[in-house]
Amino acid sequence: MTSGFTGPPLLGYYDDRLVALSIAIAIVAAYAAVDLSGRMAVARGRARLAWLCGGAFALGIGIWSMHYMGMEAFRLPVLVRYDWPTVVLSMVAAILASAVTLFVVTQARLTTPSTLVGSVLMGGGIASMHYIGMHAMRLPATRVYSVRVVALSIFLGIAISFLAIRMTFAVREEGSHWGWRKSRNALLIGLAIPVVHYVGMAAVTFVPAPLQNSDLSHAIDISDLALAGIVLGTLSILLLVFVTAAVDRRFSLHAMELKLSQQHLLMMEEMNAAREKARVAEAATQAKSEFLANMSHEIRTPLNGIIGMTDLALETELTAEQRDYMQTIKLSADALLNVINDILDFSKIEAGKVELEETDFDLGDCIAGAIKTMALRAEEKGLELLCDVAPGVPETVSGDSGRLRQVLLNLLGNALKFTAEGEVGLKVAVDVFEEKTLILHCVVSDSGVGIAPEKLDVIFDSFTQADASTTRHFGGTGLGLTISRRLVEMMGGRMWVESEPGIGSRFHFTVRVGTVTMPVAVLENPRSPAILEGVKVLIVDDNGTNRRILHAMVERWGMNPTSVCDGMQALDALSAAQSANHAYGLILTDMHMPNMDGFGLVRHMKEQMGPSTATIMMLTSGGQRGDAARCVELGIAAYLLKPIRQAELREAIIRVLQAKQDPVPVPMNTGHASLHQGDGRETLDILVVDDNRVNQKVATRLLEKRGHHVVLAGNGNQALTALAQHPFDLVLMDVHMPGMDGFEATLAIREHEKTTGLHQSIVAMTALAMKGDRERCMAAGMDGYISKPIELQQLDDVLNACSSRRSPNPGQPDLKLFERPGIQSG
Repeated sequence: MTSGFTGPPLLGYYDDRLVALSIAIAIVAAYAAVDLSGRMAVARGRARLAWLCGGAFALGIGIWSMHYMGMEAFRLPVLVRYDWPTVVLSMVAAILASAVTLFVVTQARLTTPSTLVGSVLMGGGIASMHYIGMHAMRLPATRVYSVRVVALSIFLGIAISFLAIRMTFAVREEGSHWGWRKSRNALLIGLAIPVVHYVGMAAVTFVPAPLQNSDLSHAIDISDLALAGIVLGTLSILLLVFVTAAVDRRFSLHAMELKLSQQHLLMMEEMNAAREKARVAEAATQAKSEFLANMSHEIRTPLNGIIGMTDLALETELTAEQRDYMQTIKLSADALLNVINDILDFSKIEAGKVELEETDFDLGDCIAGAIKTMALRAEEKGLELLCDVAPGVPETVSGDSGRLRQVLLNLLGNALKFTAEGEVGLKVAVDVFEEKTLILHCVVSDSGVGIAPEKLDVIFDSFTQADASTTRHFGGTGLGLTISRRLVEMMGGRMWVESEPGIGSRFHFTVRVGTVTMPVAVLENPRSPAILEGVKVLIVDDNGTNRRILHAMVERWGMNPTSVCDGMQALDALSAAQSANHAYGLILTDMHMPNMDGFGLVRHMKEQMGPSTATIMMLTSGGQRGDAARCVELGIAAYLLKPIRQAELREAIIRVLQAKQDPVPVPMNTGHASLHQGDGRETLDILVVDDNRVNQKVATRLLEKRGHHVVLAGNGNQALTALAQHPFDLVLMDVHMPGMDGFEATLAIREHEKTTGLHQSIVAMTALAMKGDRERCMAAGMDGYISKPIELQQLDDVLNACSSRRSPNPGQPDLKLFERPGIQSG
C-alpha cells in the first residue's frame, strides 16, 4: 500500500465495549502467566518443558487475542480485511514473547541482567506482534507511522515487560490458586500490556489509497461471529490453563502430603528403631556396669587375701630368700590391682559412667598427697622427687580432688617408671585467672628414656605405649595416659607432651577449677612471720632443681639464703660466715648426698667448729628406723620427708626458730610416722562382719597385730546377734553376704538406735569399688568406707581416729569420727 494520497486521512473511533473486552482478556492472560510461573517453578524435566510449551501457547493466544480485539475496537469508515498468513505470523511472535517471559520468571534466581534481556525480548516480541498485525490489515488506505510514537510504544513494551517479569517472579511461590498479591499483580500487568497496543495504534494514520487485487489474495473478513469465536476460544484456552494448573496443584499437594506422610512414617520408624537401639544400648550398658561391678568384687576379694596375708608375712621373721619371695608376691599383687583399676576406670569412662564431683578442697594437700605417695618409689630407685608450686597458686579451690590426684599419680608413676637416674619433678602454676574459675597448669618432667617424635600422639591412644618393647620391659596396660587425658578433658583442660629421646619428657596438662573465697585467717602468733625476716639460711643439696626451689621459697619469706651443692662447700661457707662474725641462723641440709651425707655434714661441723648457734633441719626422700635417735644425738631440730609443702616447711621453720626463744621445749618435728609411733595404743573391741574366711583371717590378723580385740560374724544376722550381746567400739561391715547383707544389717542397726538413742560406728569394708558404691554405703547409714584390698594406711587412719576420739561409753563414739575424706573415699 504505497499509492499516493487520494484525500484527507480516514477518521475512526473506538468501540468502548471491545476496548474493555480487550483489557479484560489481557488481565485474564496476565493472571494465567502468574499462575503458570508457580507451576513451572516446581516442575522438573519433561513436565517443566510441557508446562513451558503449553503456557507459552495459552499466554501468547491471550495476548494476541487482546491485540486483535483492540484492532477490531478501532472502527474505520471502510471495510477492513486481514491477510491470514501475516495474522499467523503475529500470533507466533506473541507465543515466542510469552515463552521468553515464562522461561525467565521460572529460573531459580532472577538477576538484573537476565531481567533486562528477558524484557527486551518480551517487549520487542509484543511490539513485533502489534506491528505485524497492523501490516496484516487490508483496506483502501495506506498506513503512515509516527517514528517517535513507534519508538515510545517499543520503549513502553520493554519497560512494562521488565515490571511484569519482576512482579510475576515475586508471587510465583504462592501455593494457593487465588491470592490477593497474585490478583493485584495480574491486574497491574493486564492494564499495562494494552498500553503498548493502544500507543502503537496512535502511531499510525490511515490515508485513503486504492486497494490492489493482489493484496486480497489471502484476505479474510472477520465477522461479529468470528470475533465472538476468537473471544470464546481464547477464554477457553485460558480456562483450560487455570483448570490444568488447579488439578496439577491439587495432585502436587496430594503428592506432597503423601511424601510427608511417608517421611513421617519413616521418621517414626527411625525414632522407634533409635529408641529400641537406645533401650538395647542402655540394657547393654547396665549389664556391662553390673558385670564390671561383679568382676571388681570377685577379683578384689581374693586379692585382699593375697595382699593382706603377704603384708602379715612380711611383718614376721623371714630368711632373706623368703622375704624376697614375699616382696615379689606383694609387688605382683599390687601391679595386678593397678591393672584392674585401669581397666575399670577405662570401662567407666567409655560407658560414660564417670561423674566429676564439685567440692572445695585443699589443693596443697592434694598435690602433697600425690607426691608423698610416690616418695618411697623414688627413694627405692635413687631418684629425686621434686615439687615446685608457684606463689600465685591458691590453697583452696573447687573441683574433683580425687580425679586430679589420680592424674597426678598416673603421670608421676609413669615418670618414675621410665626414669633410671636423675629426677622427676612436678610444677604447678596458674595460667589464667577468671572471675569464678582459674586454669591450673601442671607439668610433670623427668630425665628418663624420652619418647620418639613420631610416637608423641599415639601414646594417648588406648592400650598403646611409645614402643612395643617397653611393654615387655616396663609393663603396664597402656591405659594410664588415655584415662588421664579423658579425665583432664572432662575437667575443662587438655594434655600434651614434649619429649626428646634420651633426654626426658615433660607432660603438660591444664584443668579448670573454681575459686573459693576464704575468710581471712587471724594468726595466733603475730611474731611468726617476723621471726623469719632477715634470717641467714644455708641450703645444702646436691640436686640443682631442689636447691633452686628451696632458695626461691625461703627468699619469698624474707630470709637471706645461700645455696651450696655438697658437704665440703657447706663447711667452707660455715667457716667463712663464722670468721666474718655473720653466722647462719638456719641450715637446711639434704640427707642423701654423694661423698658426705647430711649426718656426716653435721658431725664434721660439730667436730671442726664446735657448738653452733645455727638451727639444723634435715630433709630426706625416705626415712629409716633409727634416724630419729641420730637426729637427737646430733642436735638436729627437725627431720622432714621430701617433697615438703611450702606451708609445712614454713611452719616447721617457725617452730624450730621459736624454740630458741621460748623456754617451753618443742618436740622434734619429724615427717616419718614410724620413728615416733609407740606401742601403747588403746585396745578397741571390733566386730568384723564378712562371709569370706580368707578376708576374716586377714582382718583378724591385721587388727590383732595392732593390739585390738576382734569378734567375727559371717553375715548380717550374726552381726545383729553379736551387737545385742556385747557393745563394740567399731563394726567393719562387708556388703555382699548371704542372708542379710551389709546394707540391710546397717539399716536394722540404725532403726534400733532410734529407740536407744545410741550410735554404733560402722565402717564399710568391701570389695565394691565402683563409682557410687561409697555413696550407697553412706546412704545406708554407714560412717565410713574402706575398699578391698585393704590399704594399711587407710585402716590405720580409721583405727587411730577411733582410738583418739573414743567415747567414754562403747557403742556411742563421736559422730564426726569418720568424716575425713581419706577414710570415706574408696
